[in-house]
Amino acid sequence: MPSAERPGRLPVIDLLRGLALLAMAVYHFSWDLKFFRFVDWDLAGGTGWIAARYLIAGSFLALVGLGLLLWDVQGRDWRRWAIRLNKVVFGAIAVTVATWFVIPDEFIFFGILHSIAVASVLGLLFLRLRPAVNLVLGLAVIALPIVWRSDLFDHAWLLWTGLGTVPPRSNDYEPLFPWFGPVLLGLALGRWWLRAGTPGSAVSGGATGRPLRWIGRHSLVFYLLHQPVLIGILLLVGMALGRDPQTMLSPGPDPTVQLIECQVQCEQRGGGMEQCHAYCGCMVDAVEAQSLWPALRPDAAPELKDRLRDLAAICSR
Repeated sequence: MPSAERPGRLPVIDLLRGLALLAMAVYHFSWDLKFFRFVDWDLAGGTGWIAARYLIAGSFLALVGLGLLLWDVQGRDWRRWAIRLNKVVFGAIAVTVATWFVIPDEFIFFGILHSIAVASVLGLLFLRLRPAVNLVLGLAVIALPIVWRSDLFDHAWLLWTGLGTVPPRSNDYEPLFPWFGPVLLGLALGRWWLRAGTPGSAVSGGATGRPLRWIGRHSLVFYLLHQPVLIGILLLVGMALGRDPQTMLSPGPDPTVQLIECQVQCEQRGGGMEQCHAYCGCMVDAVEAQSLWPALRPDAAPELKDRLRDLAAICSR
């Protein structure tokens, strides 16, 4: 569309983006409660939690596809696209650097901001495809890592693809496959929405939706700041309850996550399901009881590694 005819922001898009961000913040707050041992929820293995994570991340990335489509039909303002891309890339780098120092064993190397940055470039190739084609491609991208993976993609430089056989340790991992799929679905659904005359585009939620629309308009700032704010609040609560903040910031690994990872690796090495379950349960319980989590670090002291090997020998009997 000519510049003079470009419409303003659609309130419903800001509203939906704000809702997705709020849902993401609620999920992250649940994760923080678990990390600081305020609760004992099974975020890693609980069916409801897993479904919530996929729905929240998927809806946010679908809105990325829809936003890219609106940018296209409004005339492709490349300057605005470049400014937005630079902000997202900067945010992704900031998240990687910060988590590298705070949680080096599980730092975020390809989280949702990294995925958005890649989608903002790769999505340009799919803007003019028929919506039915993007729908099929989107479903295929989602399905591929479910039906096929290869150890060729286990190399550190290829983990961003999501097609490796061993899931990496990271607090936020949104690789190309399957997470580019929702972006393509957003392109397809957005094209059909435009052809239908954008029904509901003026929906704003009224005064109640104003905070959500504000969040939707400042999504990157909200994303970068919400976790430090939530963590700060929980640290203050913990200190008020008499807990040591240093201990809160460096708890041992989540036993549930360790058990799942051990089970996966054991079965990949050829162990039977029951055998691996017994071995991994024994190891995780013993490591937890003896506070041997530091022995799992790559730079662990030799004596800690020896104790870990002794436990492995006992649990293998």
